[in-house]
Amino acid sequence: MNSKKHIECVVPRKVRGTLTIKSEDDMEFRADRSTGVSSQQEIAKTAAGKLYRTVGEKQSRMVAHITIPDGEPDPRAFLYDSVEKLTESLQSKAAPRLKGKMLMNEPATRITLSKKEHSIEVVLNIDLKTTPNYQQQLLNLMYKVNQCFAINQNILVSARS
Repeated sequence: MNSKKHIECVVPRKVRGTLTIKSEDDMEFRADRSTGVSSQQEIAKTAAGKLYRTVGEKQSRMVAHITIPDGEPDPRAFLYDSVEKLTESLQSKAAPRLKGKMLMNEPATRITLSKKEHSIEVVLNIDLKTTPNYQQQLLNLMYKVNQCFAINQNILVSARS
């Protein structure tokens, strides 16, 4: 005996859905879901997009859907901001970058001051391929950081309180 269920299709029949007629009479039909089970489990939603997990028999995935408004001056920054907002509730292994005033922004050195958090973030980057003497490079970068602190001494003192 065959254990599979046989579903008989009755013809003619009506199917609820949406028919979109495009240019040159190209037609697109999307049937309404009759199961009532959503294929998306929403995680977060903003005006610009949503973050959801797919639900079903196949492998589950997390999907981000973001729309960028026409005329957006910096689409890349808009995407980063949107992803940041959508993923606020998710835990991350990496500590987030400090937000605040950039005191130095060079390829090998970035210094950020957050008056709100009374904190300074210093990020140093040494490329080992191009800089075999990495210890000397570290001393040079630390000297630059010290110079930046000296130049911005008044701002740093006011951020302490």
